[in-house]
Amino acid sequence: MKILALSEANILSFHSIALIAAAGENGINAQKISTLTNCSRNHLFKVLESLVRADLIYSTRGPHGGYFLNKPAETIFLLDVFEALNGKVDEDAICIGRNRNEKSFIFFEQLCEKLTTKFLTYLKNTKISDLEDHAEKIL
Repeated sequence: MKILALSEANILSFHSIALIAAAGENGINAQKISTLTNCSRNHLFKVLESLVRADLIYSTRGPHGGYFLNKPAETIFLLDVFEALNGKVDEDAICIGRNRNEKSFIFFEQLCEKLTTKFLTYLKNTKISDLEDHAEKIL
């Protein structure tokens, strides 16, 4: 049982953009990303389209086509990728519950706030370039 988990799409987006960054100016095609991440191409295309719409990556067609970063990996943070799939994070609404006024909720609100703040700090401070070395080993 997983207590805290990211969606498959979120994990796939992080892996995909790291692989795209590691591929550099050669780019990488969807088939290769699909094989390396062991995911369906249909799901991958949906994730990659979200990253394209967020202007983080672009694609070219043809025999030498593939996916490429739209800006340097040092300027793209995991939060940018996360928000490309999930929408803008509202830091004022970190932990919302239906029993918000109950005294017992206070403990869980503080726990939720603490965990979410730690997670957001990681997303805000981790650049795609920080993941490139790991992705290069996979390529």
